[in-house]
Amino acid sequence: MEREFLEKQGLNADQVKAVMAQYGKDVSELKSKASKADNFETQIGDLKDQLKDRDKQLTDLGKQAGDNDALKAQIAELKDANKQTQKDYEAKLAKQNRDFAVSTALGKAGAIENKAVLPFIDMDKVSVDNNGNLLGFEDQLEAAKKDHSFLFKQEEKKTESKPTPHIVSSGNNDSDVEKKPSEMSLDEQTALYRKDPDRWAQLFNR
Repeated sequence: MEREFLEKQGLNADQVKAVMAQYGKDVSELKSKASKADNFETQIGDLKDQLKDRDKQLTDLGKQAGDNDALKAQIAELKDANKQTQKDYEAKLAKQNRDFAVSTALGKAGAIENKAVLPFIDMDKVSVDNNGNLLGFEDQLEAAKKDHSFLFKQEEKKTESKPTPHIVSSGNNDSDVEKKPSEMSLDEQTALYRKDPDRWAQLFNR
């Protein structure tokens, strides 16, 4: 957002300063959230690599276990635990991505405070597809904006400037009634000449 753009919208210096400050704050929050999401995703990737290494180690250990049924059972339990751990972290990542996408969407929709709007959004019905698009959110957002409009910034409607009325003096105005040449003043004769030289010539036989 550029200061010049805001000034063109008619905002004064104080208003421009306030808008720029709020905009900077919002951008910083989004960057912070994005950074956290990236870090969390990196942690998930590292965890997956660790789990793969553990699974390989357990598989190798299982081969060495031979006929030891108790050891084989323990290895199988550890493998299941690894799989569950991976699922749990993937679920956390999916939730974080969804929450971040919802927070971003609410900001774009003009929510004054996300926390105030979230109670009216059933997050269990919201998900994110492979392209990062929110599913099951748009209808809920529209319903929230309709039923709780005070929770969203309202767009100021520009009032169209009304044309300046043309005031016509009232009363019996017979200025349009043509006078006899003998009754016309010099100014009236001059005005007629400027307005209609041919008619002036007819009246005054010039």
